Amino acid sequence: MNKKYGFHICHLTSVHPRNDSRIFHKMCKSLASKDVKITLVVADGKGNETLDNVEIIDIGAPAGRLKRIIQTTGEIFNKARELNADVFHLHDPELLLIAKKLKKLNKKVIFDSHEDTVNTILVSPYLKSPVSNIISTLYENFERYTCKKIDGVIGATPHIENYFKKFAKQTENINNYPILSDKKPEQISWDQKQNEVCYVGSIDDTRGIKDLMNSLELTKSQARLNLAGMYSSLTLEKEIKEHKDYHLVNDFGYVNSEEVENIYNRSLVGVVTLHPIPTFLVSLPIKMFEYMVAGIPFIASDFPYWRNLLKGSKCCIFVDPQKPQEIADAIDYFILNRETAKQMGEVGRKLVFENFSWESQAEKLLTFYQTVLSN
Repeated sequence: MNKKYGFHICHLTSVHPRNDSRIFHKMCKSLASKDVKITLVVADGKGNETLDNVEIIDIGAPAGRLKRIIQTTGEIFNKARELNADVFHLHDPELLLIAKKLKKLNKKVIFDSHEDTVNTILVSPYLKSPVSNIISTLYENFERYTCKKIDGVIGATPHIENYFKKFAKQTENINNYPILSDKKPEQISWDQKQNEVCYVGSIDDTRGIKDLMNSLELTKSQARLNLAGMYSSLTLEKEIKEHKDYHLVNDFGYVNSEEVENIYNRSLVGVVTLHPIPTFLVSLPIKMFEYMVAGIPFIASDFPYWRNLLKGSKCCIFVDPQKPQEIADAIDYFILNRETAKQMGEVGRKLVFENFSWESQAEKLLTFYQTVLSN
């Protein structure tokens, strides 16, 4: 192996796409650039390829959720056994089903918990109480049992890591901060900005889309909404597109990173008004950091954790995410006070470069791998 670091890391996912921001663009690419041998096993049906020194191996897209959980996890295990890496990095809860089998191969195994799965199940739109309560409890017991047996757990937020610290052998917090190495902390031009707000990300009721739509008619500034992302369901998409104020929406659908940047460049303010459910109250939404990198202020849910995270910096307006009038008032404030909005955007941009860079997390990740391998 002609690599600077004499070990092979294999990332496994049955759910995420090969170009996933956290898995591929952040973890895989940043470690490959440090001369670590990196392989990514996916199940998206797009074939094998090598990108940015990351070998991507595709086992094929599953036909349905049940087949993915049962059949695809088995196929991923077979491919992992064939690859014979030193560390297997699991990115999906269902892959914990093969964690002990990987350990029996005398390999190091770590689980990357992207979210608080136990609480996420409780609010899943696919499950109804009390079924969600039963499944959540069963999963919690399974997760605890399995994570005690493997070599380590990574939490995507401090809250998630603290949960696993109670029973996992070793843990690390790898925050989902933005990649800043290709960005320059320069002043953003506001010449092309319109009287528009933007929301980029998963479009879901719990992420505040209905309240945001209802706020549009309450604004005095005649603001438009730039909306980009995938709807969580066809039912929700139909409801939003039939909303009486949908004519005020520029609906871009699912867009690539270049198109996202164009949306930020034309927008005057971003929106991240997630509802106060347990998983969101202590989350680190990537869109918040993206708005800061883009140099635009944003409207955010008034969560104590987020207030503390931003260290009192005046880069946003906090609102009750379930009160459309508060959202509308914040939109009006930014649009009617463009110079103040610009100054707040600059404060946020400075803050993200000083405190929230992915590069700092990449160093923690490499150190965690080395610690796991040395134990």
